[in-house]
This record gives sequence, C-alpha cells and structure tokens, in this order.
Amino acid sequence: MYTGSITVADTPLLRYVLGRADDVLVLGHRLSEWCGHAPMLEEDMALSNMALDLIGQARALYAYAGEVEGAGRDEDAYAYLRDVTSYANLL
Repeated sequence: MYTGSITVADTPLLRYVLGRADDVLVLGHRLSEWCGHAPMLEEDMALSNMALDLIGQARALYAYAGEVEGAGRDEDAYAYLRDVTSYANLL
C-alpha cells in the first residue's frame, strides 16, 4: 500500500544519519547484484554476506534516525517512503 512520500525534519544529526544510512543501503543493494556472478563460490558467498551486513547497518541507522526525529517512523519509512530527491550522499 503506497502512502506517498514522507518529509523529514532538517536537523544536522538527522541529515548525517540518513546520509550514512542511504550510503550503506545503496552499497548493500549494489553489492548484492553481484551475487551469482563471482567465478568462485567463496567469493560469491563473501559478497552476499558483506551485502547483508551493509543492509543490516542501514536498518540500524534508519531505526536510530527514527529515534532522533521522534516522529514514530520505522526504518522502512526512511528507506522506501522518501522522495528520490531526499536521499543523501555523505560525499
């Protein structure tokens, strides 16, 4: 069920946490795309485990962002319900 995009408060700590979470979420998803393309089974399993670790870090950071903002949002709201232009990159 699509509920529309959410708007996030513009505080420095929240921007930093969301930027860090967005970075590791995108990196985890991009790394998981390589699953099944490695020439050796060990590398394939290592890439999958690293991708899962990055996505887990993103979940923890999005949960922390929910605590910081105090709006009652969970990590799914921050990861998937924001407008594409509100995603951040720490670089």
